[in-house]
Order: sequence, then structure tokens, then C-alpha cells
Amino acid sequence: MVKETIVKGFKMGLDIPDLSQIYIPRRRRGSGARKKEHPLSMSKVADILIQFSQSFPNTEPEKINKTHKRNRPSTTMTKKHKKKAKQNKYPSIPDIPVAMRDRIVEMGGYGIRLVIQKQLQDTDLNKNHGRLSLPRQKLLFDFATEEERKLLSKQENKNKKGMNVVIMDDVFEERMICLKKWKIGSGDVYCLMTYWNSFVEETRLKSGQYIQVWCFRKDDEFQASRLCFAMVKLPPC
Repeated sequence: MVKETIVKGFKMGLDIPDLSQIYIPRRRRGSGARKKEHPLSMSKVADILIQFSQSFPNTEPEKINKTHKRNRPSTTMTKKHKKKAKQNKYPSIPDIPVAMRDRIVEMGGYGIRLVIQKQLQDTDLNKNHGRLSLPRQKLLFDFATEEERKLLSKQENKNKKGMNVVIMDDVFEERMICLKKWKIGSGDVYCLMTYWNSFVEETRLKSGQYIQVWCFRKDDEFQASRLCFAMVKLPPC
């Protein structure tokens, strides 16, 4: 019993006194016959220790939660990322406007296909750059024929050789523009340049605006299967 009490006292973090130092008063000697003194029994000592331990508040050791909780991103951060992702991607891929398709067919165009849908960047509208970049890895398909790719890979006076193509704006006006292909990093990039700055001003293109570039072919008196483009400005999403 005493051992269990002492062990319990140590577990609760109590300061157990040295039993040998406990002062136990003795009875005074009377005038009568000398009485024999008896030491305290172990049960009495146990009662004293129990009373001593009960005088302290119950300080049961706090349980440690060893369960590891994974840090989760805050709700604010998650919403911010979702908002950013929504801004960088147009919600759908609309078909070419019917009026534009009819105009292409009317002028003898055929093989109408979507080349790319992209958001215009500052670099696309920078007058010093003067070009619309069409990264080949982002195209829905490579619109150039094998013969045209060979032509665009050639150099002329240390510059990449280009080819004249037709581009139609959203009000069906046609212009001539130069197409070139550059090697940037590990990928090829088609660029619409030469008169691109004029095209931007006349069509009032803005950074952040979404556009579609469609391609088609048409035969004329100068060239069979001439490569042509049509640009569609998409409404704000």
C-alpha cells in the first residue's frame, strides 16, 4: 500500500518527503507509571501520505497528441489560385462566326481550321517586337506544308526567309502580312510580322484580349493553294 502511494506520488510529480525525517510527537510522561511507547504502524504512515497527496490539486500529466496534421493551404490562397487560373484560360472554344465563314467560302477559301486560341500578351503588341508569336507546340496543328516549312527554314542575307500570306480581320478586310519561322530555345515559333503593328492599330487589339487565328487556303492567279489567315476577337469572358 505504501509503495503504491509513493509510486503514485512520483507519477503525479509530487515532492515526497523523506519518511525518516517526519517528526512524530511522543506522549508526555505522566506522573503515573511509565508507559511503553509504540512506533507508528505502516497503515498510519500510509494515511499520512494519502492526506499529504490530497492536499495538492490533481495535476494529471497532459497527453501529447502525436498525430501529425498535414498543413493545408488556406482558403484564401486556394480561391486566389482558382481566380488566376480562370483569368488565364478562356472558358470555351467558340466556332468561327458564320458571317466570316460565309465570306471565306465566297472568296474561294477552303480547308478552314482553327490554328490557335490565345490571350494577347504585351510582347505581342510591343512595337519594337512587331510580331504575333505562334509557338508551334501550342498550335492545334501545323498549318504549313512541307514545302512551306523548307522555305521558312532558309536564310536570306543572314535572316530567316519569309513568305507573304493573307490575313483577314473581324470586319472581313484583307491585308498582306509576312510569315516567318524562328528557332527559340528547343522549339519553333511562327511569327506574323511586317505590317503587324499597323494591323494592331487598325483593329484596336489590346493586351489581355483573347483572339482566335484560323487558317484556310485559296487559289488565285498568282499562287495555287495560298496560305491565308483570319483573326477573330473573342468577347470578354
